[in-house]
Amino acid sequence: MNKIKFSSKMHLFIIISSIIIAIGLAMGLAFHFTADTFFNWGGDYASYRTVEVRYSVHEISTEDVMSASEQAFEDNGVDYITYVTSGMSTESRIEFRFTASQDPDALSKAAEAINQKVGLASDNTGYAMAYVDLNAHFNSDRDIMYAGIAVASIVVFQFIYFVIRYKLTMAAAAFIGNVHNLALFYALLAITRVQVSSAVVALSAFVVVLTMIGCAFLFEKLRKSFRTDEYKAMSSFDQLDNAATAALPAVSFVNVAIFAAVAIVLAFTAIAGGTAFGLLMPCVCALLAVAACWYGTMFFVPSVYSRLKMHADKYAAKKAVKYVGAKKAAKVAE
Repeated sequence: MNKIKFSSKMHLFIIISSIIIAIGLAMGLAFHFTADTFFNWGGDYASYRTVEVRYSVHEISTEDVMSASEQAFEDNGVDYITYVTSGMSTESRIEFRFTASQDPDALSKAAEAINQKVGLASDNTGYAMAYVDLNAHFNSDRDIMYAGIAVASIVVFQFIYFVIRYKLTMAAAAFIGNVHNLALFYALLAITRVQVSSAVVALSAFVVVLTMIGCAFLFEKLRKSFRTDEYKAMSSFDQLDNAATAALPAVSFVNVAIFAAVAIVLAFTAIAGGTAFGLLMPCVCALLAVAACWYGTMFFVPSVYSRLKMHADKYAAKKAVKYVGAKKAAKVAE
């Protein structure tokens, strides 16, 4: 395998990452003022309003429910952004989602109109039901606080572990890699407008863990290679290039395998819930997390660590020269 020659390109990767993060920040700020949220809150943190229609599949068809609902929305001047369907053998459900800026009174009138067309019978024995609901950032602050504590704990644990097992410079490079990968992950979320749910919040800790695994592969290859004199004689850039090339297959496999595992779990969850809509956003989010970790671990971290190692080696060499000079001076004095 040809050696990857990217460790000396730190400035290039800093520019690339800075551009992506700046675009994400700009888009996030724009959405904050134009779409009511910094990110696109979804699912668990619904910054949207809903009109839900429940109906018996034996009494009315889904096509008739959709037609009646769309007509009611049009008559009341509201437009839904998406809808989610689910159901069982006897009862089905359609949840229409609207932006939080939609007039709740208009949505209430639309819900009443839907009930008049496909809703409860006069004896209240029917299955159809429509209502308006606003989930105002349900549990968002608490979940973000817990996610922040989890991420900070993992980062501290990783730093201590890398200092003990490897070196201080390696631990510092991994810490910088964590900050970089998290910033890149959030920027990609803002750019792609992935809906932020509890799964997305949990993936913040997932990014740190995945970065730790990738850095461990990289530094383990580097540490084992140092057993040869030929490797010790190389420059810090060549050493990191060799280690990154050797670690690339393993890191890529781990990232792909973890993404596949997340996708399978979400697929079974979505199937059990009766709808595939909840699968899309978490899978896209997991893919973004994997992409950010793979890029940051294989390209950004080696380029940063090569600089840290180069400065550390120069400092060690100067210290050794001073030590040898001091010993010679002591012998002369004797």
